[in-house]
Amino acid sequence: MNVFITGGLSGLGLDLSHRFLADGYTVGVCDLQSDDEAKPLLKTGIQYFQADVCDTMRMSVIIHQFAEANNGLNIMVANAGISMPKTKIPDFNRGRKVIEINVIGVLNTFEPAIDIMKEQGHGQLVGIGSVAGTVGLTGVAIYGASKSAVINLCESLEIDLSTFGIHVTTLAPGFVETPLTSHLKHKMPFKISQEEAVNLMYRAILKKKGLYILPFKMMLLSRFLYHLPRPIFKYLQKQDPLGLTKQ
Repeated sequence: MNVFITGGLSGLGLDLSHRFLADGYTVGVCDLQSDDEAKPLLKTGIQYFQADVCDTMRMSVIIHQFAEANNGLNIMVANAGISMPKTKIPDFNRGRKVIEINVIGVLNTFEPAIDIMKEQGHGQLVGIGSVAGTVGLTGVAIYGASKSAVINLCESLEIDLSTFGIHVTTLAPGFVETPLTSHLKHKMPFKISQEEAVNLMYRAILKKKGLYILPFKMMLLSRFLYHLPRPIFKYLQKQDPLGLTKQ
C-alpha cells in the first residue's frame, strides 16, 4: 500500500507522512523545498519530490513517477494549502494566491491521481477542507471560499468516482495547533493539538469516511451555525464573537 501527500514538509502533512510510514505504507511527499532542505525533516524511507502544486505539468510528472515506481497509487492526500490574515477587507492579492494553491493545487493533484486510479480500478482521494469552508464566517471570506470549493469538489467526486472504485474523503478540521495557526491572536474554540488532529484524520482516511469535520464539538457547532436562520446567523457573525476581524 502506498500514499502520496502534498505539502508534506510541515504541519499536518508532515505528521501524516510519518504516521503512514510507521504503519508500513510506502510514502511519497512533495513540497517547495529543495532535496537538501527536505532531507532533515523527513524520516528515512519517505520519497521526496520538489514541486509546486500550482505547476500542472510538474505535478503530473511526479505523481506518475511515484505510481510507476511503487506499483500504483492507493491514497492521494491533497494537503498543500496556505492561509491569510483574518480581516473584514481581504488582501485580494494574497487571496488570489490562496485560491491558486488551495483550489487549483487540488485540481492539479487529483487529475493525475484519478487517471492512475481509474486505470487500476481502485484508490482513494483525500481533500483537506476546513470548518471555515462549511459556513460563511466573518473575516475569512477568501480562505473560506477556497475550502468550500474543496469540500464541494470532493463531495461531488465522491459520487461520480464511485463508479470507478475510487473513494473520496474530505477532512475539515477546526482549530489545530500548527504553524499556520501559531500566529493567530483570536479565540480558537475546541482547539486540538496537531497530534490529536492527525490521529483523527488518519482514522477517517482508513475508514474511507466521506465528509469528516473534526473535532466532534466543532462538527456540532458548524452544523448548528449552518442550519440557523440566516438573519440570526448574520447577526451573530456581526458581533464577531471570536475577535476575528480588526478593521
